This record gives sequence, structure tokens and C-alpha cells, in this order.
Amino acid sequence: MRYETVLFDLDGTLIDTNDLILASYEHTLSRHCPGKYSREEILSCLGEPLHDTMRRLDPEQWEAMVQTYREHNLACHDDWVKLFPGVPEVLEKLHRAGVALGVVSNKQRITVEKGLSLFGLDKWMKTVVCYGEAGRPKPHPDPILRAMEAVGADPARTLMVGDSRFDLLAARRAGVDAAAVAWSWHGKEELLALSPDHVLEEMEDLLNIVEIDAESGGG
Repeated sequence: MRYETVLFDLDGTLIDTNDLILASYEHTLSRHCPGKYSREEILSCLGEPLHDTMRRLDPEQWEAMVQTYREHNLACHDDWVKLFPGVPEVLEKLHRAGVALGVVSNKQRITVEKGLSLFGLDKWMKTVVCYGEAGRPKPHPDPILRAMEAVGADPARTLMVGDSRFDLLAARRAGVDAAAVAWSWHGKEELLALSPDHVLEEMEDLLNIVEIDAESGGG
């Protein structure tokens, strides 16, 4: 088995929250600074910590904007969020094979736990590190280092899977391999420019990367 620990970003990697995130941004910006930002500008923010994004978009209103965003996001969460194909099946096979699984997210814990529990993914996660729990958020390495510490991971046998440059940069700075997902809203080409160690065209590709037999799930 090539990797003994696999860490995942959550939004845009395991669960499809893209429409929810976009709707929450549009709702927030229409209330606090209508007509100021385009859809493309909003999309470029995906993956960045919410506080950083809002502070940059409006230094005077950012705290109120964070509150508006979170209220909308939580209220609409279960109606908008979907699983990406193959996620539960692959996670179960990795877990059965003895791979330590975890989530490293730039979102607050209440939202991360809501997404994981909605689809029953929490039962496979040995560690979950969220915004504000490990020093600086991604693209800094701190959350990945915290997650590895929690499971006793060997950096040389650890893989970080994500859909944004924040995930890939954090992995590189933490000294672990990185896998980019081809279903990223940021675009596959943007992620390839950061030279990830692997690219997942579909979730099942992870079994080959980790070197798990796809049929048996054994090591």
C-alpha cells in the first residue's frame, strides 16, 4: 500500500457544495454590496477561508458579511448539497483496507460536521481539522500537520486530496503528496499548473493511487 493516510478537503472534493456556496455568496453580496462583484470574481474565491475573502471584498462590512453568509449557508445546506459519484464506496474500501482517513477544511466545524453527517461520511474519518483549529488555514501547512499528528501519520505515506490551489499548496508546504480532483470548479488546468503528484479523473482512481484492489478493497 503506497499511502497509509489520506486526507481530504471537503467542499468540492467529497461533497458538491458549489451551488450552495455560490448562492450564499450572491445572497451576501446582494445585501451588503450589490452590483459590485461578478460571478467570475466570486468563483475565484472558492477554497479560500471565508474571513479572508470577505475582508478583501469589503474591509468595512466583512464581519457582517460573514454572518450573513453563514446564516444563509446553514439554512439552505441540506437542500443544496450533493455527494460526488463514488465517494462513499471508495471511502469504505479505503477504510476496510486500513487506511487512516481525515478531513482538512477551511470551513467552520459546525458546517463541516453537517456535511459529513448528512451523507454518513463521518464514520470513516479518524480526524477532522477545521478553520481556526490549527494555527493558519490552508494554503499554510498547519491544518495538515495537525491532522497527521492526530493519527500518527508518516508524511512520506500521506496523501492530501483537494479541489483548489489552497489544498495543493498546503500539501506541498506540509511535505506530503497531493492529488487534484478533475471535477474542481476551479478547472483542471489551474490545478495542473501547480504540478500535483496525482490527478483523479473520478473518485475510483484513488484506489489505484493508494494501491488498493478496487474489487476487494484489500491491501
